[in-house]
Amino acid sequence: MKRFKDTYLLQKIKHETCELFNKIFKILIIICYIFLIYKVYRLIDFEIEEVNSYKKEDRDTILLPELTEEEKRLIDPIVAPTSGLRIQIFDIKDNNLYFLTQRKLFLFLRVFKAISLKYKKLKNNKNLNVLIVTDNRPSKDILLQYCSEIFAGDGFTVYHQEDIKGESKLSSPYAAASVALLKDINLILMLTASHNELSWNGIKFYIDYPIPMSGDMFKEISKCALELHEITLKRDYFPEFIDAERINNEYVKQLLKNVLEIKSIKGRNIVIWPYLGKARGIVNLFKDYGANVILVDEEINPPNPIKELRKEKLQRIMEENSSDLALLLDADRDRIALYVKQNGEYYFYIPNEIYSAMHNILAKSYGKKIFNVRTIPSDLRGDNSSFLNILTGVGYKHLGIILYFLFDVDVEKSKVDSAILYLEDKNKNLIKIDNPILLKKEISYFLKENKSEIFENNWLIVMWEESGGHTLNVFKIDPEKEYENKFITKYPLIADKYPVPALVLITELISRGYVISESIDWSIKGINRTMPAIDEKKVRIMNNFNKNNNQNLMIAGKNYHVKALSDNTNKIDLYQLKSQNSTIYFRPSGTGPDVRFYIFGKRETHLDEIKAVQKYINENYI
Repeated sequence: MKRFKDTYLLQKIKHETCELFNKIFKILIIICYIFLIYKVYRLIDFEIEEVNSYKKEDRDTILLPELTEEEKRLIDPIVAPTSGLRIQIFDIKDNNLYFLTQRKLFLFLRVFKAISLKYKKLKNNKNLNVLIVTDNRPSKDILLQYCSEIFAGDGFTVYHQEDIKGESKLSSPYAAASVALLKDINLILMLTASHNELSWNGIKFYIDYPIPMSGDMFKEISKCALELHEITLKRDYFPEFIDAERINNEYVKQLLKNVLEIKSIKGRNIVIWPYLGKARGIVNLFKDYGANVILVDEEINPPNPIKELRKEKLQRIMEENSSDLALLLDADRDRIALYVKQNGEYYFYIPNEIYSAMHNILAKSYGKKIFNVRTIPSDLRGDNSSFLNILTGVGYKHLGIILYFLFDVDVEKSKVDSAILYLEDKNKNLIKIDNPILLKKEISYFLKENKSEIFENNWLIVMWEESGGHTLNVFKIDPEKEYENKFITKYPLIADKYPVPALVLITELISRGYVISESIDWSIKGINRTMPAIDEKKVRIMNNFNKNNNQNLMIAGKNYHVKALSDNTNKIDLYQLKSQNSTIYFRPSGTGPDVRFYIFGKRETHLDEIKAVQKYINENYI
């Protein structure tokens, strides 16, 4: 009997032990599965080198090492950036491990400190409030921490966007606009590298106005950053919180009431795929309009919807959710693309096509009078439906100046000097603009021919660029100051990328049955391509190619007339190559190590043509 009991107990122990091991094994499987999901979700692994500091007057202080020549160029690049500063912050090691060194981190800390010092000097140490926000890059947390500690240590009240603990996420357009929309906060830092690969990060900052820093101000901050020797931190700061995202969404809704009734979005199934993060602001806005949002929670590196498209997955998600429209967004939400199902077929649209079609529809179907302010390489297929076309250099540091000229806002002289600004007259000739008086004088010629329409309330000014930025405002001409061409608007002037209103508008128009491909000339194709080039190579290409200015040039059997387009100090920033049936532009990039090429040409031959021009320039002008 005793032996039976011993055998029974032994078997019971074995059984319970097996069950325990099975449970442990299952738990381990689940943990491994979660780990794999986490690894895929994060896309990369990263490590951060420990930062050493010492106490100085009860504050943590970091001693900064001497800069190498390469590091100096990163902070003060030869080719000035078009929108803030971008640096590859992580070194990439084997097995896709990203490593953040002290030296790379310190480059960012130098710029944070320099912005703080410059702003304090501008404001005489008064009203020191700063909003600091980030996108969802892996380096966001450490940069947010140090940036906040630097500004808190310099006496600023530090604001963060309402978010989960330790984070402060906001889109770049909303960050820029917030300097105009938020009371008592006149300095905003946006930590982002937009569509760049995840090893990069950067700084966009706004002082008083929503226009990117450039010109003398940017150079002064770079100079200050180079001269720093130490940085003091306030480790025990406590941020204030503000919901800038909600304030921006309310602004968008009020603005669009004066453009078009947003009604057809309601009840529509719309897929939104943020290539990094969750696009909380845009998702909430579309939900406010009654859309059924299907959020794709998968990150892509690089987060660039114009270059990366996952067709199979998108089509499956759209089929499963009975959706015929997907909105694709980059990391900081200023670069967009659309994936649309029409008549059983799927179509991919880039910003050039989206905005040109939208402007044509608004002008032709809804009678909107459009002041079309676009960067020179942007799509020309909406020009004919615009009331007036104004062409500028690449980036909002050019576009925003036109907006301020129209509404009599003073613009720093260095910004005007470095801007490329042209007005297109009735004969398609380009008239160079360097002051608001000249601009308004030229506009008056157009207005006189449309006397009966001058005082209508549905004038739109659109500012946009081919890479995805778009900004609009609604204005009218003051009838009491008819002969002064006084432009007035009840909405804050945003002179940086703000594509969310356009994203809502094109979604509404598609929901009403309009088709993008039927709203532009599809025999012409516009694309852009890049050619790798460090700053020195960019400069050599621009300088060496100048001998062709106002000359005819034969490339791959095709004849082009070359024209250099310059800023208001006559510095050449962009070349135009025009043939009988195509136009090509190229310029040094202000956001990455490359030269950018753009073409508008015949659909059948445009790709071979732009490749031939790139090859010719790379072989002959470096």
